[in-house]
Amino acid sequence: MDDRAVSPVVAAMLLLAVLVTFLSAYNAVVIPSLKQQAEVEHLHAVEESFLAFGSDMTTAAALKQDMRLSKRIPLGGGDMILDPVRSGGTLRVIEDPGGPVANVTLNGTPYHCNLTRFSYTPMDNFWRDQGYAWQYGYTNVTDGVLQTPLEYTDMEEVRKGAKTSGFAGSLIGIEHEGAGGNCTAVRISLVTFEPGEDNLASGNGIGTLSLDATVEEIPINMTADPKMEVAVNTALPVPLNTSLWENCNTTLHEMNKTYNNIENCTFSSEDGAVTLSFADGQAPGVTLRRVWVVVSAR
Repeated sequence: MDDRAVSPVVAAMLLLAVLVTFLSAYNAVVIPSLKQQAEVEHLHAVEESFLAFGSDMTTAAALKQDMRLSKRIPLGGGDMILDPVRSGGTLRVIEDPGGPVANVTLNGTPYHCNLTRFSYTPMDNFWRDQGYAWQYGYTNVTDGVLQTPLEYTDMEEVRKGAKTSGFAGSLIGIEHEGAGGNCTAVRISLVTFEPGEDNLASGNGIGTLSLDATVEEIPINMTADPKMEVAVNTALPVPLNTSLWENCNTTLHEMNKTYNNIENCTFSSEDGAVTLSFADGQAPGVTLRRVWVVVSAR
């Protein structure tokens, strides 16, 4: 029997076995590792976009003028040359469930100062189910129901920062003018964030978070109820009310000391309210400058 033809066959089978073993190990170890690395880079890009858009929200509140800002966010990632399958994600914008941050009441009519929340939730992630959520001026890293601050060591540090938050303090601005010892004009700027009609984006492509700020000037006739009241929400989980209350309370008390046509200024720090009353028939011209900031995800 001639065994010379068996050797090439055995050699080919051994080479094939080595190749299959190599490819199996590559698919089992190397490719998942590379996809995890690509996913980490994707989530880092999401993180940078969230921090940048959070800064845009702060800018819109501070400037109080017409503007449009946006950030593109990759919803999916983890793709590579040898395995182009991508994970997915969802962008969502909702109205803050904690209620208004503050109310400004003029001539008996309340005007609300609201906030929004926006979040990114991963789907079929190749690394870990890490998402991001922005609320009350700071960003959380999320994993299912678990959340932890991204830029603070813990929630106690978040609360400390919120008490002196420039973002919260800029949500309401009060300017005043006087002549002859009386207050003649008051201009109140009130920033309100709200979700747009497009408030959800899902898939594995590119999503966009955008804000569209518009300013509306509303003259207020103070003859029917010549007083103004600012009431901040003291029940928020993050004490944004502290810096906002201090700014408004300080300004209204300064007006009470400065002008003769202001009868009194009453306040309750526990309820977060401060009220300024004008003398009958001597209320100044009041203009409410409403800054509407519509936040969208598409």
